Amino acid sequence: MKRISLVRTTQALGVATALVLTGAVLTPAAHASEPDPGPSSSSIVPSTASTGVRTQRVGPACLTFHYTFDAGPTDPQIGETVTYTMQLANNSEVDSSRSTIVFRVDGLLDDSTWAPASLRASTGEVTVAGDTIAWTGPLDAGEDVVLRFTGVWDGAGDGLAFPRVESYGYVR
Repeated sequence: MKRISLVRTTQALGVATALVLTGAVLTPAAHASEPDPGPSSSSIVPSTASTGVRTQRVGPACLTFHYTFDAGPTDPQIGETVTYTMQLANNSEVDSSRSTIVFRVDGLLDDSTWAPASLRASTGEVTVAGDTIAWTGPLDAGEDVVLRFTGVWDGAGDGLAFPRVESYGYVR
């Protein structure tokens, strides 16, 4: 008996669910994908809250993007420099010529300052507009981009230094 699993990521929650088909036969072109959002919209999944890990699956090419955010040290003291790291990965088997991630750092600013001049990307182009960071560039299958910047911890906020990811994925 042949078992085939399809994984689908929901747009609303970024949660992966699996469908197991027993005894089914799929053609080589079969794959999971998001519904077509229409000709005038992009294939970027909007995000209203940052959980630190999200996955996106788009279109007929089955591109899968995943992002993570980290800060170190994990328990900073007041006045200590903190390094923030955002990583976007192309977890699919398909190259992406136009990938992007856009996020805001206002969720960090109640606990930390940030130094826009410290922002570096391992590849591609990164821009800053106010408290918004945008990265664009190609990501081949299995590759990732790492964005790093620093700030000084002041501990005045809620103690949860997370960015707000506004969009990420492939731009048509």
